[in-house]
Amino acid sequence: MRTRLKNELDTRLSTRLIKGVYAITPERSALWTPDAIVDCVAAALDGGVRLFQCRQKNWHQAELIELVGQLDALCEKYDAALILNDVPSEEFAKFEGGAVAGVHLGKTDEAILKARSSLGSKWVVGASCYNQFEMAEQAVRDGASYVAFGAMYPSATKPNAVRAELDLFGKARSLGVPVVAIGGITIERVPELMKAGAHAVAVVNGLFGMEPNAEQVCSVAQQWVEAVNGCHQ
Repeated sequence: MRTRLKNELDTRLSTRLIKGVYAITPERSALWTPDAIVDCVAAALDGGVRLFQCRQKNWHQAELIELVGQLDALCEKYDAALILNDVPSEEFAKFEGGAVAGVHLGKTDEAILKARSSLGSKWVVGASCYNQFEMAEQAVRDGASYVAFGAMYPSATKPNAVRAELDLFGKARSLGVPVVAIGGITIERVPELMKAGAHAVAVVNGLFGMEPNAEQVCSVAQQWVEAVNGCHQ
């Protein structure tokens, strides 16, 4: 009974949060400084995006936690959710009560079982499952509250990523958790992904694939939100 209740809590939380446009922060570079990232996340929030993932590889942990703190405060103002990538589950206690909603894990990150054991049922645990339905099944058994498939299309962010097929979303209905599409997604491709069964579409370059410009990011964010909302009308 306790396990079933925990799973129901996980599913309700992820279903409420993991939907629509799922914006992933651009990697830090000479142009995309931490300040630029924060400014453009603020612009995307102004444009209507309500789900973000902070994905920054190879940062010093203290730097990353500082950035997360800034994004957390921003997202909280807009009642948006923030998912963390590459942040160990033991760090999550310091963000309790804010916008941070959970963690996203890839195959080289912390094990799903360990993260779920550490975090309990009040945090979302997402899992990258690439093009493998069996991996998604195992992830859900291990405690994942949503899964992501991709790359759906050729991706500039990960040019060597494996390609996933649309029929994965139909199969994933049996998993009972939200499913995210990622990789090479453009606004024009949103309808076919939502029709196939994706609950959320992850976007990096489609939103942040330009020089940092808050006004432009806000405008493009509005277009993404309208495209997703149009699929539910």
